[in-house]
Amino acid sequence: MPLFKLSQYILFTLVCLMAGLHVLQAQEPQVGTTPLTADDIVFKREFSIGLKAHTHGYGLSVNRVRIENIFKKKTLEIEVSNIKHPKERRQQSPFASGRNSARGYVYGKQNSFYQVSVNFGTTRTISNKGQRNGVQVAWFYSYGPSLGITKPYYLELIYDVTETGQFVTRNEKYTPENASWFLNEGLIYGASGITYGWDDVNFFPGLQVKGGFNFDWANFYKMVKAIEIGFMVNVHAGLVKNDEGNLRISRVPIMIEDDNSFLFTNLYLRLNLGKRW
Repeated sequence: MPLFKLSQYILFTLVCLMAGLHVLQAQEPQVGTTPLTADDIVFKREFSIGLKAHTHGYGLSVNRVRIENIFKKKTLEIEVSNIKHPKERRQQSPFASGRNSARGYVYGKQNSFYQVSVNFGTTRTISNKGQRNGVQVAWFYSYGPSLGITKPYYLELIYDVTETGQFVTRNEKYTPENASWFLNEGLIYGASGITYGWDDVNFFPGLQVKGGFNFDWANFYKMVKAIEIGFMVNVHAGLVKNDEGNLRISRVPIMIEDDNSFLFTNLYLRLNLGKRW
């Protein structure tokens, strides 16, 4: 499903769920026809691993939860994810064929952007499930510090051709000096490997805030098998020196010629798998 259509679907789903929240949150969670109380808590801890797909990338998280009662949980989440610029478009190298391994590349990209966030949150149950079967529905919010990391994006650039027709290439990041090669599609052989650039990273501290709904359909309550639908906002900025040597606040430089930003908003889906004890 295209990312634009996926984001529309997620947004429509969130709107529908929010519309029903005022009705559901007034109801006590139940098992069968018997209302539950805070005294019915059996498990105190929860651990899960999450795989996320959002409108501009993907991520992996580790989630530790303290179950205060059947109505409320406190969460600690550590997440690593990448965030792409909205105008990133991967294209096939014109030099790719069955005889070589020229990689597809993103034209005009300057840096890859990753973020590592630590979020503290609260999850509140809307509708509980039985000890076996059923779906637990909850809403949540979380926030915390986020460290943005940029890694230079390397391209394999063509600088010469031998007498036998072999390309002479170099793996380079973007600089003003090589702009006439880096931004010339006829001289781009393909993207360099992911290993390039890790010795030249820059950091952009920031903050992440997110919220949404969680649907846990595991057959047994001691297991976690849940889909999370949510909305997240990241704000990142860095300090760089201008031409005069003075420090200034910098946006995250993902693309060369397109507008970069401090603010990143994304809709996402996440699958959480784990256990309670």
